[in-house]
Amino acid sequence: MYIGGGSKQMKDFITALDPNYQLDKYHIKNNVAVFYISSKMSEVKCPYCGTLSSKVHSSYEREIQDLPMQNRKVILLVKTRKMFCSNCKCEKKTFSECHPFVENNGKKTRRLVQNILFTSAQLSSVNAAKILKSNSIEVGKSSICSLLKKMPSIVDKSSVKKVCVDDFALRKRFSYGTVMVDLESHKIINLIPTRNTNEVKEWLSKYPNIEVISRDGAQLYANAAERSHPGIT
Repeated sequence: MYIGGGSKQMKDFITALDPNYQLDKYHIKNNVAVFYISSKMSEVKCPYCGTLSSKVHSSYEREIQDLPMQNRKVILLVKTRKMFCSNCKCEKKTFSECHPFVENNGKKTRRLVQNILFTSAQLSSVNAAKILKSNSIEVGKSSICSLLKKMPSIVDKSSVKKVCVDDFALRKRFSYGTVMVDLESHKIINLIPTRNTNEVKEWLSKYPNIEVISRDGAQLYANAAERSHPGIT
C-alpha cells in the first residue's frame, strides 16, 4: 500500500536528512519502510564545471539504505535527475544529480555510515554486524571492514591506550589483513596486509602504552596480544 505525503514524524525524518528534500510517498511492508523522496531544488549544479542547470534529460531512482525508524529497516528511493549541462564549454553534456547525504556511488546515507562506524570501532566487525542487524541495519562484516579502511587516520599513536584489533578482507575468501582502531577516538590507527601472528605481535609491540586490546575470538590475535602485552586486559 502506497501512502502519499506522510506523517509529520516521517517528513521530519527526511528533512533532518536534508532540508532541500521532500517525502513524496511511502509504504511499509513487514519490517521495511520505503520512502520515495526527491529534491525541491529547481536547479542542479554540474559536478564537472559547477554551472547550474534546470534542463532535465531524464530521471531514475537510486536505492539507498538509511537509519532505521521505529525498529524498521529504512530504504530511500531517491528520484535522481539526469541533467543537460548548460555550459557549452563543459566536457560533459549531461550529468547525474548528486545528493549531499550520500557518496556518489554509495548505497548508505552518510548518517547511517557514521552510525555503523561508531558501533564497529568499539566491537569486532562480527559482533558489530550482529548488533546492527538487531537494530534493523543491514550490513555485513566485509562491508564494515571496507568502511573502516576508508576512515582517515588522524590519531596520535603515542597516546593510544585502548585498541580494537580485527581482520578485514583484502580479497574476500582469499586474503585478509588486520586493522587497529583507537577505541577512544574511533579512528583507524593502522592497517597491515596480513593476519600472521608474528607480524601482528610485532605491530602491537610498537605501542607499549596500550592498556586494553579488544579483539575477536581468533586464536592468532589472542596469541599476538599475549606475546606483545603479557597479562593485558
